[in-house]
Amino acid sequence: MATVPNATMSDTMSETTDDLSALAWVHEELRKSLDTAHKALRRYVKEAEAVSGSDTDAVDPAVLRTARQQIHQEVDALELVGLPAVAKVLAASEAAVQRFVAKPQKLSSAEVETIERASFALLDYLQRLLADKPVSALALFPQYQAVQQLAGAERVHPADLWHTDWRWRELPTDTSVKPRAPDSIARGLMERQLLLIMRGEPMPAVQRMSDICAGLGAHATDLAQATLWKLAAAFFESQANGLLKGDIHTKRVASRLLAQQRTLERGQPDVSERLAQDLLFFCAQSASPGDGRKTPRLAAVRQAYGLAQHLPVDYETSRLGRFDPALIVQARKRVSTAKDAWSSVAGGEMHRMSGLVEQFSLVGDSVKRLYPNGELLADEIQQAVAQTQQSNAAPEAALAMEVATSVLYLEASLEDADFDHPDQAARVRRLAQRIASVRAGNTPDPLEAWMEELYRRVSDRQTMGSVVQELRASLSEAEKSIDQFFRNPAQRELLVPVPNQLSAMRGVLSVLGMDQASHAVLRMREDVDGLITTEVDPQQVVQSGTFDRLAGNLGALGFLIDMLSVQPQMAKSLFVFDAKSGTLSPLMGRSAAARQASNLALAQAQAPTPVEPRLIEQASRCR
Repeated sequence: MATVPNATMSDTMSETTDDLSALAWVHEELRKSLDTAHKALRRYVKEAEAVSGSDTDAVDPAVLRTARQQIHQEVDALELVGLPAVAKVLAASEAAVQRFVAKPQKLSSAEVETIERASFALLDYLQRLLADKPVSALALFPQYQAVQQLAGAERVHPADLWHTDWRWRELPTDTSVKPRAPDSIARGLMERQLLLIMRGEPMPAVQRMSDICAGLGAHATDLAQATLWKLAAAFFESQANGLLKGDIHTKRVASRLLAQQRTLERGQPDVSERLAQDLLFFCAQSASPGDGRKTPRLAAVRQAYGLAQHLPVDYETSRLGRFDPALIVQARKRVSTAKDAWSSVAGGEMHRMSGLVEQFSLVGDSVKRLYPNGELLADEIQQAVAQTQQSNAAPEAALAMEVATSVLYLEASLEDADFDHPDQAARVRRLAQRIASVRAGNTPDPLEAWMEELYRRVSDRQTMGSVVQELRASLSEAEKSIDQFFRNPAQRELLVPVPNQLSAMRGVLSVLGMDQASHAVLRMREDVDGLITTEVDPQQVVQSGTFDRLAGNLGALGFLIDMLSVQPQMAKSLFVFDAKSGTLSPLMGRSAAARQASNLALAQAQAPTPVEPRLIEQASRCR
């Protein structure tokens, strides 16, 4: 299991930047661990099928226990990075595997495929988070439901994947209805409305159910009871006005409310918090009530619980996890290899020509599997490559450019994993048409707007990659020298190159607009200059905190540089420099109050120190 920084989740429908920063550390290891678990499950099934008859006792179930343990470790990792909803999906897979540990004879290829699909959807969801593409955890519900059913779970509900800061809140009482006690009369009224709903007269009956619940809420003096019935009134009101789509989960709410009413009728005051949370979930799933004139009960709930920004999510269908992540990783490697080979041949390196057809044949295989209209683009690229090989010469500039553009598009889209982009099919078809046109001897068409945007995006990504490499190299050298000095403070000459290394880093960070990190590096340079120019008393330096400060800042800078390679924009806002203590610290895992204090300190800070021209020049060379 990966060791990750702590993080928390503060939003119900999207993941926080903290989650992404920590997630970036565990995402690839999570994929590998799940792939290993899947292979173990398939190996067990294969071995069990190879056993004659039904003697599955001859197959060691330890393989299943190992797979369960691997999944369990990743559940812990997801909880640590502050993704509880995603962790629940994986925990359901773990429970399913645990069930098969007890009854291994029940496990077949179909069950393994269900578990795999849940993992694929989960990884796809995380990849979209890392790519800064808004996606709700509710999109994972179809896969969550499937593995929960495998696990034999008693409850499978979309609200399981919806997180909110729940507590009983006082809601306004509807004065237009008569207060109603939870007695046999109320129960009889509710039963009659349910019967009408079942007979196909839903709308009037649903509105009457809303009125009955509003009356029960007006009568209740206990906060929990009053809130529950008012939530129920809002729920039925949203349905009566067509703002909430009905499904099997909404239909079960009425019977659960009837059971709750019977409990109260018997004089038992216990109120189901889980039922109340489910009702709130459906109020969040309702379309906006607008000004609330037609649906005042729903509007009151959404206002009291801060649901104004929530939009309905289709949790019954999901486009997540359509492809095995291993196929995407394989496709990236194939495209990268083919891109380098094509670039070399276009540049006149004819010794790379022999393997060109085979390399692009593999690319074509991946394109056909992953892209709409992929067969069109795959065929055109392969024909262009075959034409080039037959000519035994470097391709014409126009053809070289068109093939390179197509490969660049594939590389960028594979990096984004954006396979359901609405323009994907049209763009793939257009790339194929452009190659076909050039192969036919026509003049190349001008670059289209989305192609120019692609080039800019890839260029920015490559530039950032180069910058990150330079920063890592400089930090590594500085860290090595400082570590050696810590071990033997008498050798001050070890620190001589460090100030220049830190100056180079500061220049790069300043150009990138990372002022907090730049201030930290400046303070580190001052500390190192002080250690070089003054006679060092090791004990005194330790007591002053200089060693600890330098070590802490080195670690924080390493984390920041890693974040630059994953989420450049996010890295700027995830670290704060405390001028008083001279330390750079990540904001991950800190309380909301601490973050607000840090943000206030940043807002009140003085303007960044101007960067010397020579440092700007150094930064430019790094870029």
